[in-house]
Amino acid sequence: MQVITSDKYNEFEERNTCLAIGAFDGLHKGHQLIINQAIKEAKKNNYPAAVLSFHPHPLEIIPGKTPPPSIVSRQQKISVLEEMGVDYYFEQKFTQQFAKMRAEEFINNILLDKIKVNTVVVGDDFRFAYKNEGNVEILKKMGELHGYQAKIISQLHASDDRISSTRIRNLLKKGRIKKAKNLLGRPYQICGEVVHGKKRGRKLGFPTANLSLETNYALPPEGVYAVKVHHQGQVYIGAANLGYNPTFNNQKISFEVYILDFEDNLYGERLCVDIIDFIRSEIDFKNTEELIEQMEQDILYTRQLLC
Repeated sequence: MQVITSDKYNEFEERNTCLAIGAFDGLHKGHQLIINQAIKEAKKNNYPAAVLSFHPHPLEIIPGKTPPPSIVSRQQKISVLEEMGVDYYFEQKFTQQFAKMRAEEFINNILLDKIKVNTVVVGDDFRFAYKNEGNVEILKKMGELHGYQAKIISQLHASDDRISSTRIRNLLKKGRIKKAKNLLGRPYQICGEVVHGKKRGRKLGFPTANLSLETNYALPPEGVYAVKVHHQGQVYIGAANLGYNPTFNNQKISFEVYILDFEDNLYGERLCVDIIDFIRSEIDFKNTEELIEQMEQDILYTRQLLC
């Protein structure tokens, strides 16, 4: 998959692009339905399949708005789209200037002139352009005028409720990991770079990888989780602690992963961690002996669950 940022749109030379458009801030099953429709249209006609999305999140740019915590990072979004079979990812830089673009200007200057669309696929709640003046009706009318197809997709529902990124964030906040996985269509995953920590785990006999998270993730409740760790094409079993380590009275939240049966140096490496199941809440242990005993039980449970 080729990533084309908005300053490079003029270099795109393909035609008849089948394009899915959206914020796609969770890439959940509802978003996948839209993207897969664009891929289907592209394969049927031997056209390029593409996605147009935005970075940073629009609410980071609009004054007075606060962006929600992320379900996927930019890097994860690119990886998931590539796995889905998208040929081109158009990443529109969201700026104050772009936020003022009118609907017809967006369609004419970007969709038609630069991306050269044949088919545009969006969700039924899609809004765009200045003050959200653009909607699916405008998109369809402009398609009739300029000769492209506009396909509007009714997004998926689960348990009589629409699948949305907001709903998934709320599930994660409540610790409903398996339900969030069901709506995402994959395990909830947190990625980051392994950085130096206080090395307490190593001293206790359980060396952990301390992750500097690559985005402001929507985090589940503090506690210990059974996880799967992705590193350089391999998948490992692990137990992760998310929280403040009350035994040591940390002031800053951390995400540390103990990878079972793994001894390599990971400093500076990127890890992606699938959150599989909740093991227990954080505990303020009286001494390190109690902590070690509990960690041994956590690891035994993880082996039984995931091995």
